[in-house]
Amino acid sequence: MSKDRGTRQRQTDKFDVRKTLERRAEELSILNHLAEAISSSLDLDDILHSICREMVMVLNARNVGIALLNEKKDSLKVVAFHTEQPDETDVTGLEFSLEGNDASLFVIKTGEPIVVPDAQTNPITRSIHEVMRQRGTSCLMVVPLMARGEVIGTIGIPSNSQEIFSQDDVRLSQTIAGQVASVIDNARLHQSVKRARDVAERELEIGRQIQTSFFPESIPTLKGWNLAVYFQSARQVAGDFYDAFVLGDGKRLGLVLADVCDKGVGAALFMVLFRSLLRANLIQGFEQQEDQDVDPGQMLVEAVDKTNRYIATNHARASMFATLFVAVVGQDNDDLCYLNCGHDAPVLRRDSGEIERLKPGSPAIGMFADLEFNYSHIGMNRGDSIVAFTDGVTDARSSEDKPFGEPQLLSVLTEKGSLQRRLKNLETAISAHIQEADQFDDITWLGIEKTE
Repeated sequence: MSKDRGTRQRQTDKFDVRKTLERRAEELSILNHLAEAISSSLDLDDILHSICREMVMVLNARNVGIALLNEKKDSLKVVAFHTEQPDETDVTGLEFSLEGNDASLFVIKTGEPIVVPDAQTNPITRSIHEVMRQRGTSCLMVVPLMARGEVIGTIGIPSNSQEIFSQDDVRLSQTIAGQVASVIDNARLHQSVKRARDVAERELEIGRQIQTSFFPESIPTLKGWNLAVYFQSARQVAGDFYDAFVLGDGKRLGLVLADVCDKGVGAALFMVLFRSLLRANLIQGFEQQEDQDVDPGQMLVEAVDKTNRYIATNHARASMFATLFVAVVGQDNDDLCYLNCGHDAPVLRRDSGEIERLKPGSPAIGMFADLEFNYSHIGMNRGDSIVAFTDGVTDARSSEDKPFGEPQLLSVLTEKGSLQRRLKNLETAISAHIQEADQFDDITWLGIEKTE
């Protein structure tokens, strides 16, 4: 007799183990199916409604509703709902107060699920007794949505029969609720990041528009000289800048090419400051000079010195500086007067093809107030040209992270042909070098050619 009881017990144990394994396999299949539903759409509403539909079938529920807490945490709003009952309407969008809704309050306060087997009479569900009776619902399960250790909402699941939800049903619902909460939390995080990015992009676009307005709308002309410029920002705002403007009686032009250290918004702000000061100081200096035959070199030195002193004195803590090539040309002479303040040496190409470099003779500006600046003169004949460029040209990177390099730059600039043609060839060569790679730095150049 004892042996028979032992045999029956072992058979019972095997049956229980088999049922448990079958249940686990079924749950795994359900979760995999839900995972497919979640990954099949990028729309949060679609995902949540799909989950409600699956839970109705899996749990034999009358309906399933997913509700989220408002900011004050005093009401719940249904964000997804599904029912198989033809007499039930979709309540998606319905917001209801937590006052008197003790079942939901318990779940929100404790973070634990609740199963109410006598939902038609239990005081904890008193606010929905009439609804439960009308629908013949005897059991209600409410499961919390937990994200980062905090309840953000609930899943309400009324039964579709007189059966009471089992512990397996509760455990499965909690697992699903974890996935739902994760999806909602990720969607909220994505939305928050997107809003922040949109704000930043709008602000940067405004900054770009403002910065663009500081570039000359058109390049002035001067008899005997031909000008060409190119500018391509690596970001929405830039640290490079160029400028060209009329000086004095209109027979001279001021030319500027500069590169403010660093990148991004900070460099862009200082770019505007450097540019505005240089232009204002140069224009003012020549307007105050009655003798138009004076050597413009002194005007250059004074303008650069004023700009440097102002920035070094008032903005020293920012530790911003700029390399600078600034020049003056006149229609009545063949000289180009310039200062090269720590900038890449511009390329002078003689009409004969001979190459010279205008090496720095002064330091970069903006760091120290007591710097000394020295100007130079260089004579230019018809067909001679100068190209000043920022380091974004030689540092332009390919997809293999190879820089464009100075040898390739010089190879293009020493070609025969007009200044416009050589600079167009340079633009093509850099574009071919970069191809699909991200632009490493701002790319800017300024060219001037003697035409008479």
